[in-house]
Amino acid sequence: MENEQVTKSNEQLIVLSNKKNLSVTGTNKVISLKPDLIQLDTNFGGLMITGSDLELIKLDNLTTRAELSGNINGIKFLEKPIKEPFFRKIFK
Repeated sequence: MENEQVTKSNEQLIVLSNKKNLSVTGTNKVISLKPDLIQLDTNFGGLMITGSDLELIKLDNLTTRAELSGNINGIKFLEKPIKEPFFRKIFK
């Protein structure tokens, strides 16, 4: 089996199709996953996706790509990284 490395890229691609399907490259991890809010940590900082009936369809750690679906109302970039909730850190 070959050794495959995940490297941080200097670019990020965000594709929104029909306000229902969202693809984000450069995703490091999912911070929060709720039906009305998904928060991601990306190579370029925090990313908040708001809407309704939101679902994480696929998260590929090798390609750092996340695929989401639902009624997407907003995408917001955050200056500061999103911190994990305190209790989530304790109970890992």
